[in-house]
This record gives sequence, structure tokens and C-alpha cells, in this order.
Amino acid sequence: MSPLWRDELAIYLAPRKIALARRPRGVRPRVSVAAEVAVPDGSIADSAPALAKLAEVLNEPTWHDASVRIVIADPWARFAIVPPAASRLDAQGHQAHARYLLADTYGDGLADWIVALEDKAPGRMSVACAMPSGLKPALEDMFSPRRLNLVSMQPQLVVAYNAWRRHLPRDDAWFVTLEDGWLSAVHVAKGAWDRVHMARLSSDPGVELERLQAFGRLTRASGAGRMFVEAPLWLRERAKRTGSDIEWLEADEANGGSPHELALLLRANA
Repeated sequence: MSPLWRDELAIYLAPRKIALARRPRGVRPRVSVAAEVAVPDGSIADSAPALAKLAEVLNEPTWHDASVRIVIADPWARFAIVPPAASRLDAQGHQAHARYLLADTYGDGLADWIVALEDKAPGRMSVACAMPSGLKPALEDMFSPRRLNLVSMQPQLVVAYNAWRRHLPRDDAWFVTLEDGWLSAVHVAKGAWDRVHMARLSSDPGVELERLQAFGRLTRASGAGRMFVEAPLWLRERAKRTGSDIEWLEADEANGGSPHELALLLRANA
């Protein structure tokens, strides 16, 4: 089959959850099959259980022979805002600068992680993202015998922001995305990221919501602009019942149909 006419397979990979959706190529493609699978023994500290579960799911021929776009949950990504360098640097110098900033924020545990640096004009801030070095090779080795071609691998924060950016103010706004036990937030100023905040949250949804509301109060108290939150439908509904004043970004998820993460991914790549 020609790569131009291959189906697309969207995958969301998280420590305790995997979601998949397949759709044919076309002007207005519809999801032909979707699934959501729990990873009971998954953890933020180790991607092996999630990868093993994904390999097990992909043994089903339903998912074979497609181009793959995969979203990696934010617990397996780290971000840094890279200010303009004081002197002109080549590509290697920019990478070294980004690695230094990531190590300064997160410690030496990221020394062997793969770092991708946003392509920006000289003199402008950029965003650096690091992911575990073994993640992409492990996925490619898994995909190859199943005739799956990895064409995109992005962290959830980037995918979520790109899906919603047209709905956000270009200046002085916080964008927050939530998933199981994890919060990622980025501050937007003049159409660009200038701060990134990430936090591990309690497994208790009530505690997560309280902390999110506290984060919103802190941003308002500091004089920051509005805060927009992208989160699963169940969490938005619970927040509304408690009278939260958070500004929720809401997509059309009739009857809670598609898994939240895949609905987001498919909007971003529509």
C-alpha cells in the first residue's frame, strides 16, 4: 500500500493507560476502531509495563499497516524555556545550552535523555523538550514487524496546546492540561511560551481539583491573566458541581464517547 494512502493510527501512551484509534486517510476521516486499555502495574518511574502492554495490544491485526502518530504522557517529558544565547551558537551549542538548563531544573537524571529544541529565529526564546532516550527506539522496534511507520511522537502538553491555541489569548494567559496524577501548565506571553510548570498530583480526584483551584487562585493573586484548563470530561463535570470558576476548554464529546486523550489527538491532527 502506498504511504500516501495508509490509514493513520493515533496512540496515547501513559504510565497507567493506553488509548488507540484508527482512521482511514481522506478529506473527513472517521475513526473506524478505537480502544482504551489500562496498565494495572504501570508507573511514572518505568515505561516498561506500558510498552509491554502496547506490544500486546498491537499483536491484534486490526492495528497493523498504518502510519502512527503517538502522544507521550507528560510524566515522561521535561521542558525548559531557553532564553536567547548571549553569543552566536551553532546547533551543537544550542543543544548544550538547552541541556544545561534542563539539568539545572531537573538534575543530572536527564543526562542521557533525547533533547528536541524548538526552531526559533536568533534572539528569540525557544522551548526545549527532553524524553527518555530509549523510548523512541523501543517503539520503532515494536512497530516494524507490524508494518507500522512512526511519523510523529510528541508530548501531551505540546499536542494539547496546539489543539487549543486558536482559542487562547496571545498574551498573559495560563494553559493547563491534566491527566492521571499529573499537571502541566504553560504561560503564554506575546504568543510564545515563557514559563512551564509541571507537578505530580494525588491519585485522589478531589485533591487534584483542589490543587488546580489553588493554582488558579495563585495566578490571579500574582496578577497573571486568565487560566484555561484542558481536562477529561469527568473532571470538568465534577468541577462544575463544586462551583469552580476555572475556565474549562470543552470539545464536543457526546455521551463521553471517545477517550479524552484520543479526541484531543484527533482534533490536533485533523
